[in-house]
Amino acid sequence: MLEWLIGKLLWLYWRANRPFLVRFAPALIGPNPANPDLEPDGRAVIRELDRLLSLMTTAVFVQAASSVLAMPLWVPKRLPYSPVWRTLLFLFVPVWSQVARIGFCFRSKAARVRIVDTLFSRLGDQAAAEESLPIKSIIVIGAVKTLITGAYLDLDRTWRGLDYQRFQTRPWIPPSGPDLANPARSPASTLLMERRVRLADVAKKPGGRTTYLVIGSGAGGATAAYFIQQADPSARIVIVESGPLVPNDQLPDHLMQAASTIYMNGGFTLSADECSTFVQARTVGGGTLVNNSVAWKPDGFWWDEVVVKRWERFGVKLDWPRLHRSYDAMLALIHAAPVKPVVMAPMAETLRQGFADTGHGAVDVTIDTLNCIGCGRCNSGCRYAAKQSMNETTLPAVVAAGGLLVPDAHVTRLALDGPRGAQICRGAHVRGEDGVERLVEADKIVLAAGTFASTKILRRSGFSGALPGVRTVGKRFSGNMGTPVFGEFATDQFGARGIQVGYAIEMPDERMVIETAFGPPATIGMEAPQWGRDFMGLLDNYNRIAVAVPVIGANAYGTIDADLSASGYTISYKLDDDDWYRLTLGMKAAGKAMFAAGATRIGSSRFDATWATAPDQLDAYFGAVGPLQYLKVTTAHLQGGNVLHQSPAQGVVDMEMRVHGIDRLWITDASIIPSPITVNLQMTVMALAHYAAAGIVAAGA
Repeated sequence: MLEWLIGKLLWLYWRANRPFLVRFAPALIGPNPANPDLEPDGRAVIRELDRLLSLMTTAVFVQAASSVLAMPLWVPKRLPYSPVWRTLLFLFVPVWSQVARIGFCFRSKAARVRIVDTLFSRLGDQAAAEESLPIKSIIVIGAVKTLITGAYLDLDRTWRGLDYQRFQTRPWIPPSGPDLANPARSPASTLLMERRVRLADVAKKPGGRTTYLVIGSGAGGATAAYFIQQADPSARIVIVESGPLVPNDQLPDHLMQAASTIYMNGGFTLSADECSTFVQARTVGGGTLVNNSVAWKPDGFWWDEVVVKRWERFGVKLDWPRLHRSYDAMLALIHAAPVKPVVMAPMAETLRQGFADTGHGAVDVTIDTLNCIGCGRCNSGCRYAAKQSMNETTLPAVVAAGGLLVPDAHVTRLALDGPRGAQICRGAHVRGEDGVERLVEADKIVLAAGTFASTKILRRSGFSGALPGVRTVGKRFSGNMGTPVFGEFATDQFGARGIQVGYAIEMPDERMVIETAFGPPATIGMEAPQWGRDFMGLLDNYNRIAVAVPVIGANAYGTIDADLSASGYTISYKLDDDDWYRLTLGMKAAGKAMFAAGATRIGSSRFDATWATAPDQLDAYFGAVGPLQYLKVTTAHLQGGNVLHQSPAQGVVDMEMRVHGIDRLWITDASIIPSPITVNLQMTVMALAHYAAAGIVAAGA
């Protein structure tokens, strides 16, 4: 009731601020009278933003509207030294900014541009001083900028102005058929849509058959369900997924719409200090539907040192040859193979040559596609059914063999009986799309809702660990953390005209890879820090931009904790000094490669939006990389929280992925990974689920 009331009040506030936002948006985006399609129309932008926010959950809208509420429109030239005066100023600025918005609406276009420019410039100068503030204006206005520029860059008119193409013709046609503008529904999507079931139909456990309840339909859940069914064909398999089932032909073309509908928290789950962003899907297929198609099997250094030796140091003793063979069971299943050069964007080849010229060889990335046409919108889901996500592979196979898929089914808590340390899981309490909560009974339960959601489910179920006074759930959280480096060239690179990730540069000594990566237009709004005329200048050169993303397996660990936020939980996480140092090395390496390849300037996502214009500036430009620059540090590869360990005092699951202290409950998602693996997660999560499946079937009910 309280959440509903807050949401209603914020909608009223949002509508009251629409006149201001309509005028603020063009000043933020910047003018472009030379290109009518890029000239921002404030009404069209905010109308699109209204539409996107209406698709999001109430909790996400509350977060977005709260950012607008807290956004300053004015800050002083410098913050006072006195803590008392700084506190008073902290209280005064948001209030004054509400009043200043009225005057802003009556200023000229040029004056509004100057106000925005002054605001961003001053915030950039005060970045270090903001570290101690409980609500950071830099973070707040960055969130508003992402919303507005993302909505602007999702407009078809803007796409025309950028000469952005929805698809490219290749020598073959994708699985959806030859109509690339309006792809047909794939047989897999047709099957899933026709056979999806309601929660009420699966709640009661029938006698005479073993019922497995799988919570989550991504890499961990769908793979576990598939191989459990292979080992126990007579079993009843029920898969519940909190997100919607979206057939391939209905997947959105536009990234912001995808974030609004098939991502958790609208695609933006912030850390407690608001300096890191975590991205997870909330849809049938999970992360495999919206990842960038990379399917990396760890071999060589990545297997020997990063998986086996590091995990052993953290108390994991698996049958390593058996786990390694589990990867091989996935290769044919998801059609994993090196990316074809014909779907590479020209940008990827430019960067490959630049890295070669600076002494770094590139490797072809392995992807899980079938006749990919390189449309470059993997993160919105593949409309052409080319990406071999769980929706196109394991889930249709499970459903065709009698498995039961229930989308829009939100698990509120597990049904646990017995004393702590010797509990039994009988199933899960699940709220269906009709809003009614039911107990879904099962003999064996597999939790695979993703790192964040699985931890929340365990905590909401009253389980924080097997031993009294020892919390293990939500501990040892980490991830593969990355941040983009931009290069602007004098020649077209057409980064968006090809698959998102083409090449990878391996830097084993730093446990880092650098990926050549690009995305659809909205990603520029999410990652590039420029504003006003500089932002529009970047868009004028959209096809001349190249992007490389250094990604590290982080050393730092954090926790997933209960709090008073809209979701009820937050991620407390900060990179440590060594993480920042390794990211710095990766960013410098990317900058050197870009200059060697002909870039005219190099930039990052740092809030002050400055550039390096010559190779000899790189050391100074990347000389103070850290939290005070407010870089966009992001991961879609969340790991840990419910880690593997032989001891219930130090981990949540044992070596068979069974939860310590709870009988009949297993976890098969990335939350069990004890140390980040650096490379893409999909294959490793699938391999762990395959490894666990035989033991789940063999265990007594």
